[in-house]
Amino acid sequence: MMKKLYILLSLGLLFSSCKKFLETEPTDFVSPGNYFKTETDINTALAGVYDVLGKTGTYGRSFYVEFDLNDQWFDSRSTVITGMTVNNYTTSEATVNTTWELLYDGVKRANIFLENVDRAEIDTRKKNIAKGEAMFLRAYYYFLLCNYWGDVPLRTTSVTSAKEVNFKNTPSAQVYDFVVTEMEKAADLVDISTAYSYNSRITKTVVWGILARVNLKMAGAPLNKTERYAEARKWAKMVIDDGKHKLNPDYENVFIKMCRDEYDTQYRESMWEVEFNKISTGGQEEEGSVGSINGIANSDRTFGYSYGVPRVTQKYFDSFEPTDSRRDWNIGPYSYGTVNGVANSRVYFSPTQIYNRFSAKWRREYETAQPKNLGTTPINFPILRYADVLLMFAEADNEVNGPTQEAIDYVEMVRKRGYAIDLKGRIIKTINISAGGSGYTAAPTVNISGGGGTGATAVATISNGSVNAINIISRGAKFTTVPTITFSGGAGTGAAATAVLTELTDANIDRSISKPVFKELIRAERNRELGYEGLRKFDLVRWGEYLSTMENLATEIRLGAPSTYKFAATGAANVTSRDVLVPIPSREIMLNKAIIQNKGW
Repeated sequence: MMKKLYILLSLGLLFSSCKKFLETEPTDFVSPGNYFKTETDINTALAGVYDVLGKTGTYGRSFYVEFDLNDQWFDSRSTVITGMTVNNYTTSEATVNTTWELLYDGVKRANIFLENVDRAEIDTRKKNIAKGEAMFLRAYYYFLLCNYWGDVPLRTTSVTSAKEVNFKNTPSAQVYDFVVTEMEKAADLVDISTAYSYNSRITKTVVWGILARVNLKMAGAPLNKTERYAEARKWAKMVIDDGKHKLNPDYENVFIKMCRDEYDTQYRESMWEVEFNKISTGGQEEEGSVGSINGIANSDRTFGYSYGVPRVTQKYFDSFEPTDSRRDWNIGPYSYGTVNGVANSRVYFSPTQIYNRFSAKWRREYETAQPKNLGTTPINFPILRYADVLLMFAEADNEVNGPTQEAIDYVEMVRKRGYAIDLKGRIIKTINISAGGSGYTAAPTVNISGGGGTGATAVATISNGSVNAINIISRGAKFTTVPTITFSGGAGTGAAATAVLTELTDANIDRSISKPVFKELIRAERNRELGYEGLRKFDLVRWGEYLSTMENLATEIRLGAPSTYKFAATGAANVTSRDVLVPIPSREIMLNKAIIQNKGW
């Protein structure tokens, strides 16, 4: 089971939240002077520092929905005209205020922890591990603050006076330098990646992987410190060389395991996850919306309720090759309906029904915890995966050295897994109609036989008595020769079709690829591999492409979407240059007289 961190949380949290992040020290928790003595004290306080990660305003929902409006999805609620999901909000937006307060609350908790941990009478090694985790989390919270808000006040000590309320914005370059320094120190203190049988604790490889992410951000906009690419490369390579993490050969299984509350100790691809947990009474120890806000829409609570807020854009769908298995996992190829009297049956979309589809990386049909809650789930959210590390190395290495054999190999690893080459071998690429036949009054059954493979299925559609399209439902696996396609039923005759198989080299990369082309390939792979994981806007902003990407998306939707989905352009059309950052909350502006609002807000 993955929920070991909640053993700590169940002991109770030392810290309470506060209304303003730089208020005087609260009085409603045990005084640090009388605390921080035993191992239990340390564990409980450290759990309080971690606790911020699981709130609705952070990875419980906001970081992969409201804060990540991008070109992969749009808000399916056509009546929503204000808010972050349509990029029409003000400095008083509640979500912005909440997230700001949560992150600074995490900083406050870490500051108090680090100021008092050395007084505890516990084993020095355990103390140093805890210190390293708190140090990293404080730095990570500042990384998030800088990423979303830019220049923010940097506070590395707890507030001791009610008069300490006015703090200036610290230049983001200075904050990032602090983040890097603190994370590097933390890397020497935290435990190794195999120390835990779950992945919610900070380990050395987690710190190294996040350091790669931080340095990539520093190398891009707005700092554009391109010398940081070498640092990003170094830290990503340390994760790779550690050898403890691998790609799960089955992309879908990575996320199914999250839904089933299983930690993959064989591959350890999911390196750092935020924990969510269901207690035996059906209550929720920590709120999470993974799968309920962003899954395939369904109103059946027993099966797994989902609001299905994010729907896919045609642009994101078209970014995949049809044989890329990530497409029909990230993007749901079906909805739920009643078929032959069976509720929650899969009803597959036609090839032209793109905007109907939902983000589907986490599907509640695989959730095992019972009973299933309505608006929350115990499904964990991945902050860092090994696939991301491989792509970060390749991106940084390409900037430093141009396309190298090593970088190409790592990107190919991600691509081959995406195409399920090792898992499924050759699969059906297309089924081409050679004759539509005549006299069909109902769609005939498509029969796929021979070829040495298994599992391929497809359905036909008819028009004017002839077969006019074949929709592949499952492409099968392990074909050695082309299978035979035949039709039966439907009262007609004469339909004929031929299958075409993929090749085992389809995911290969040309070794003579140029640096600019390889750069674009890596960016495209990040888009496909990491969809809906809260990283797309982060990438577009650091690449300096967010505004142009969203402007182009709005045009594409207006020109190409079905009339019933023209509203999907709303969020993209509302993006302006100010939206690379979110506003300093209005309440903070009012109370903190020294802070300056972000440009355009």
